[in-house]
Amino acid sequence: MQLRSFQDEKFLAKMQAFKDEEGLLRIRTKLVDSDEKEDFKFPVLLPANDVVVKLIREEHKKAMHAGEIGELAENTPGLPTKDIPDSPVEDTDDSKVTMVLDFVFPPLPYNIALESTYPTPYVTTGLLPLILLSMVGQKHTPKTTKFVKPSYDYVIVGGGSAGSVVAARLAEKECVSVLLLEAGIPSPKSSDIPAAARSFIKTDIDWDYLTVPQEHTGNGLINNSVAWPSGKTIGGSGVINSMLNLRGNKHNYDDWAKQGAKGWSYDDVLPYFKKLEDNVNFDYVKNGYHGIGGPVTVSKPRYNSPLKRAVLEAALDKGYRVGDINGPNSTGFYDLQATMRNGQRCSAAKAYLVPNDFRLNLDIVPRAFVKKIVIENLQAKGVEFDFEGIPRFVKANKEVIMAAGTTNTAQLLMLSGIGPKEELEKHKIPVKADLPVGKNMQDHATSVVTFELNDDISTFGEKQVDKSNILEYVTSKSGPLTSVQGDNVIAFLKQKNHTGPADLPDIELYFLEGSVLLPETQLNIKPEYTQKVFEPYKNKPFYWCLSQHLHPKSRGTVTLRSTSPYDPPVIDPKYFSDSSDLDTIVDGMKQCKEFAESEPLKKIGSKPISTVYPGCENLVNDDDKYFRCMAQAIIITQNHQVGTAKMGDPTDPTTVVDPKLRVKNVKNLRVVDASVMPIIPGGNTNVPTMMVAEKASDIIKETIQCDI
Repeated sequence: MQLRSFQDEKFLAKMQAFKDEEGLLRIRTKLVDSDEKEDFKFPVLLPANDVVVKLIREEHKKAMHAGEIGELAENTPGLPTKDIPDSPVEDTDDSKVTMVLDFVFPPLPYNIALESTYPTPYVTTGLLPLILLSMVGQKHTPKTTKFVKPSYDYVIVGGGSAGSVVAARLAEKECVSVLLLEAGIPSPKSSDIPAAARSFIKTDIDWDYLTVPQEHTGNGLINNSVAWPSGKTIGGSGVINSMLNLRGNKHNYDDWAKQGAKGWSYDDVLPYFKKLEDNVNFDYVKNGYHGIGGPVTVSKPRYNSPLKRAVLEAALDKGYRVGDINGPNSTGFYDLQATMRNGQRCSAAKAYLVPNDFRLNLDIVPRAFVKKIVIENLQAKGVEFDFEGIPRFVKANKEVIMAAGTTNTAQLLMLSGIGPKEELEKHKIPVKADLPVGKNMQDHATSVVTFELNDDISTFGEKQVDKSNILEYVTSKSGPLTSVQGDNVIAFLKQKNHTGPADLPDIELYFLEGSVLLPETQLNIKPEYTQKVFEPYKNKPFYWCLSQHLHPKSRGTVTLRSTSPYDPPVIDPKYFSDSSDLDTIVDGMKQCKEFAESEPLKKIGSKPISTVYPGCENLVNDDDKYFRCMAQAIIITQNHQVGTAKMGDPTDPTTVVDPKLRVKNVKNLRVVDASVMPIIPGGNTNVPTMMVAEKASDIIKETIQCDI
């Protein structure tokens, strides 16, 4: 249903969606003249006719059939208080003609008051309840419990992109019991709106870490510290990330195997990438590198912006290949796909846990803060955790499985006595296994170049609150609200002095519509930088080109701040400690400028912003020095951290787990998340993390023998 189907603009309605005193969702439209006093808390202009009525009733019907809200009975609230007209209100000269339609629906399965506490753009429009009503056909978070049995066969720590997968897959074996412990809360439904993804950073579903001050970058950051978001919710970082469906390069996984991770070459892991995927775009599936029918829905955002069209035109003009970057070729421009199901986020929680709600052998417990793994005689016995203010212990009959993520898995292993001897002794923690936990950390550092656009192009913020765009999302799950954080196009390119394999790109560029809200609130940027560089563009359209190196040589660490699990770990990615990483990012920034100066982009007004980073004013005429100054001022993470529990040959002193993901020298303990990746994949890491968890599940299931 498109906006063009509605009445002429002279017949407009003011619409309010709210919960009444009984906790029921009420939606009211009223046709008024423009001078009438506004009585509604959140006014929204919409046509007051049978199209709107039909829209509301259709959304309720879909919700009812999804089993999320009840059926409307004849003798209960829910039917219109006045008859629905057979046709739209006719055009008349009487501007004071009024039609009131009043509906009462059973409660939504979401807490509207709670949803409204998250800083999404939609709260102030008054349409958030209607948006959520249109989304109830997809349950986004699984059934949970507060009741924990004394023991389970498998205790999984962390309910993110890895833990969700392993919990669901192991529960397929009905003869075993599985407990999934997650420190965070279930995610809000509004986190399923793709364009709103960054709205949940620095909220209660984000661990909200900061790095230590960085020596080689961060001059424009408060205390030289990089903001380090990490999902603290069922679904983990897959609930607050950009959902990009990227696997990395074939050479990355072949290097895993060459370095001792036998069974993890590209040919070994490709079947798991395909297994997890349900790709709905046939033009990608037909090359044989994608899956159909897997748990994770993958699709293109239903949004085609002027920026996207211009970038792709420029790419073709320059001779680059445009298409699937996860297939036989991994260099060129990616007409991106995301882990998205009919315009909504498809996290691991939605893909794996929700379909297993019926399983009696799987318990999922949120708000369970794991403090340590209990190890006796070099064997994992269970975990200690706090729940509802009470210290608890749960026994693992078979295995404890760590899936808390690159940062928190390392912290918990060390708190449990597994880690570098010198680090544990510094905190007076008894050493159970002297292993290099917390070392080998790798991340994709990213720097930003900003360009203006023509004034007649709406800002990304304006697009998100535009009523027609919201209605498009409500009715067809298309338009700007399906944009993954404003990302339009991604490029995988080689730097100018490329020396590696021909199909091994060095740089990932993101072209995305910008919003001043991001640097103002989420990146730990110094206020003086924000005010000077970004504030002048608060109400002007602009875009970012992000330059990210794919194969960093810098290696960081995660260490302990104290023996308290409630103290955040010490995170030091050591960005640019190898200067070649900075060289690569600067090369990418130069390529950003080349594309910005292309004819297709100049047609939509592309030009460098007029503001300059403090301290870089005298370098603007020298691209190399200017971009180097910018990268040393502001660096951001894309949450791709890996490597703190390195997988490989068990005889290699740099490894923590063997190729079957078993922690060395400790029985009944595995790690199944991104921390095991020995080398960071050349792309975003959410899908590779789910791949690791899928393969880990099969490895573990091989040890399970159920009586027939």
